[in-house]
Amino acid sequence: MNQIRQRTTYIQSIPIVALTGEIDVMSSAPITSTLFELLGSKPPALVVDLREVRFFGSEGIRALVQTQNQADQLGVKFGVVSDTRTVLRPLEMTAVDRLLLLFADVDDAVTALRR
Repeated sequence: MNQIRQRTTYIQSIPIVALTGEIDVMSSAPITSTLFELLGSKPPALVVDLREVRFFGSEGIRALVQTQNQADQLGVKFGVVSDTRTVLRPLEMTAVDRLLLLFADVDDAVTALRR
């Protein structure tokens, strides 16, 4: 069984959820639950940092799309941070990269989403 670690920090009242490990069928539900819970508190924005994700497949894509849809419904800006082929390639291949706001680092995400 693969493990995923989640760590939530805050920058300018924006929750930053950093994930480390593999996002698969076993780990996607707890991730989505955490993200939805954070969205429920209506922060100014929400950022997911995937730079330390080693495996990212259809369950990870689904989790991001669901989170984007929930963020849209709640009027919360949502951004995804990744600079790795492991995450960016599946998003590009499925055209989900056009749905999400993608950033290379957390500071860029926070700056853009605060506007």
